[in-house]
Amino acid sequence: MAKIGSKHSNSDDYALVIAARDGDQKAFAALYDKYRSSLLAFLLKYVSITEDAEDICQRSFEKAFMNIGRYNPQYAFSTWLYIIAQNEAIDHIRKARNALRSVSLSGDEADLRGASMTYSPEEIVILKQDMDHFTERILQLPEIYRDVAKLRFLRDYAYEEIANELNITLGAVKTRINRAKKILRETT
Repeated sequence: MAKIGSKHSNSDDYALVIAARDGDQKAFAALYDKYRSSLLAFLLKYVSITEDAEDICQRSFEKAFMNIGRYNPQYAFSTWLYIIAQNEAIDHIRKARNALRSVSLSGDEADLRGASMTYSPEEIVILKQDMDHFTERILQLPEIYRDVAKLRFLRDYAYEEIANELNITLGAVKTRINRAKKILRETT
């Protein structure tokens, strides 16, 4: 079997992507089997709860397969898949943070259970640790990327709000967020 990331692997992946795009279920399964365990390991660096990582992994594959027609063969399939997974992980952390914030503001754990997720008290502690770890990683980014990452990932600002807050162009915001994500992905 070809090593992930090799030219042979990329051409094999592209053939599978073409077949999957054309509705070949075996091609979908082959891509899933090839990348599932490495993607899950990658996601466990973002979230500590295995079940959450598995859910994010599954959503990432679903999103990739739903949008497989948008895949650009100029890039490795694995890169595209990992970017989707990273975005899903960040969204998950954001949602969990918002749920935890509502608990801490109200002081009532029932508020968290009424949110879109149900967590045990132990899982709440783990989620808080995950968010603290993610926040720490953002704070270690170079300043040019740290500011946009804090506003986007920790405070849920829209791109336009970030541009206004930092007095930079929308294009600069998008570029800096993408570069921040790349650094976070590489340092995971």
